[in-house]
Amino acid sequence: MRETITSFVDRATDFRRGCFPRTNVGSCLFPGHETSLRAGIDSPPMHTWTGFLAWWRSLDPRRWRELRLVTADWLWALTPLPFSLQFQLVSLEGWGLWGGPMGELVEQESVRYGTLLPALLYVVLPVLFAVAATVVRRSMPLWLMCVAFLLLLGFANPVPALVAVYSHAVHSRRPVWSSLWGGVYVVTAVLVYREEGGDVVFMAVLAMLAFLVLGLFLSTRHQLVESLREKAERLERERHLLAEQAVNVERTRIAREMHDVVAHRVSLIVLHAGGLQVSTAEPSSATTAELIRETGRRALGELREILGVLREDSAASEPKRPQPEIEDVRELISEWREAGMRVALDSYPSSTQDLPLAVRHTAFQVVKEALTNAVKHAIGTQVSVRLDRSPHALRITVTNDVVSELARLAPQGGYGLIGLRERVNAVGGTMTAGLDPEGGWRLTVELPERTA
Repeated sequence: MRETITSFVDRATDFRRGCFPRTNVGSCLFPGHETSLRAGIDSPPMHTWTGFLAWWRSLDPRRWRELRLVTADWLWALTPLPFSLQFQLVSLEGWGLWGGPMGELVEQESVRYGTLLPALLYVVLPVLFAVAATVVRRSMPLWLMCVAFLLLLGFANPVPALVAVYSHAVHSRRPVWSSLWGGVYVVTAVLVYREEGGDVVFMAVLAMLAFLVLGLFLSTRHQLVESLREKAERLERERHLLAEQAVNVERTRIAREMHDVVAHRVSLIVLHAGGLQVSTAEPSSATTAELIRETGRRALGELREILGVLREDSAASEPKRPQPEIEDVRELISEWREAGMRVALDSYPSSTQDLPLAVRHTAFQVVKEALTNAVKHAIGTQVSVRLDRSPHALRITVTNDVVSELARLAPQGGYGLIGLRERVNAVGGTMTAGLDPEGGWRLTVELPERTA
């Protein structure tokens, strides 16, 4: 079978090339799917049930609800159809206002045209009108109410009336109107069936009232569920709002405490460094004091930016000045050299502008944190920094010599490497840190040239 279809497609392609050289059969018959025709032939067929389940699971709640309602419309239209046809046929014996005259007309027309045409015209056609009105019962409920009323009054057919009473009560937002329509149908049923005896009237009225009460109950339940769902969604939004407010309050408190403690101490350092620079007579001391003062001023600027981010909303806060990038690594190393650190930049890539912005920021922070850790934990050792580019990554290596006994006495606590690893993982990179074979410390970070 598959070979036959393939041969047919090949012949159709040859015929197209010979007769219609400027057209494309695949694009005409299946626009946008020409290449998928042969792929569909060559690929194994997907099971119909599997495709149906995939389509079913892909429906969103709104489309699923609409599909469920449309299915219910058709079920309510087609399920009562046999019973409605039976009542319509029995009504020709004289039930309702028009049952008797319609029965005589059907007998007369049957002599002239046969039995089929009058039966379709006077029996099936009114029922089909009721079916069509049932399908559109949610968008045009008045059509169903009127058609059902005419069938009940003229032919004593209660089936469309029962569907109409139930549908109007379920989908209407005004139960008073549904009750009024139900009263009209009850009175009509009493008038139509009064000659058939009290039992028939009682059953008809009981059925009308039962469908009316059922529809009103389901409508009330649906409105209650909707109100509870809206209330739950509102409470969820309020909970998120309260949580966001609590986070903002906590961020403001942290910013205030950092400003009261850290900013005050750093300001004192800057002030004393400025006084030392003015009062000292030694050039080396003045240079060191200037370096301390400038470093403290930069630290105060960065601290103010951090405090500003903590005070502002996280979604709207942006840095007020450009963040340092990989191009600022040379200046960073120069500052550490001026501070007395033995650091060398052994390798630097020729081009870094094509790297993503996040990678350039992260690369600078890696070098900065590595040098800070070297100052804290490897005082007086030689530090080497290398930045190398491979075809798919930027490799950063920072090493220091064996730590002396004096450096081992420095505080060893902190969370610098933990925060740095989180920063590297955020851009899809990898990080390793530990002792090298010579006894020193090595930090290696690889950042991808393309972030996700």
